[in-house]
Amino acid sequence: MDQRNKWILIVIIIGSFACGITVVAYYAVLISRDLNSMEARRPILLYETDHRELLKVFRELSKRIDAGLLETGSYRIHGVTAPESKKFPQLILDLDPLYVNLEKDGRAEMIMSSVVMYGVVVYPEDFEGSLEGLYQYAKVWGFELIDGLWYYDEDFRKHPEHMKEVKELLKKRR
Repeated sequence: MDQRNKWILIVIIIGSFACGITVVAYYAVLISRDLNSMEARRPILLYETDHRELLKVFRELSKRIDAGLLETGSYRIHGVTAPESKKFPQLILDLDPLYVNLEKDGRAEMIMSSVVMYGVVVYPEDFEGSLEGLYQYAKVWGFELIDGLWYYDEDFRKHPEHMKEVKELLKKRR
C-alpha cells in the first residue's frame, strides 16, 4: 500500500470514528432527556393523579373495546400528535406515557418509560385470568394503589426500600 492510500485509510477511519462518537452522543442525550422527563412524571403519576379517575378512564377504554369502538394493542402516546392519540382520555394524555397497552380481557398497562420500566397496570373488575408478561411486574415490583390499579417500578427490584418509602408517602397523602 502506498503512502497516499495509507492516508486515505487513516482519514476514513478517523471520520468513521468521529461519526460513531456523534451518534452515541446523540442517543446519550435522548436517553438523558427521557430519564429527566421520566423522573418528573413519576411523582405526578404517584402523588398528584386521582387514581380512582385513572382507573375509571381505563375501564371506559375497556368498554369501548368491547363495543368495537377501539382496537386492542399497543398505542404509542408520548410525543405523538397522530389521530390515534385522540382516542384516549385527556387524563392519560396529560400523564404523557410512552405506551398504553390494551388487552381484549380488559387488562391495560400504561408504560411511562423505556429506560426504567414503571407505570400502572389496570385489571377489570371481574378479572380471573392469569398474569403473564409485563403484567407480572405489578405483583412482583409493585403494589396496589387502589382495588384494580397497580403501580409497578423496576427500581423496586434493585432498591426494595424505595417501595416502602413510596407506600409511606402515599399513606400520608390519603
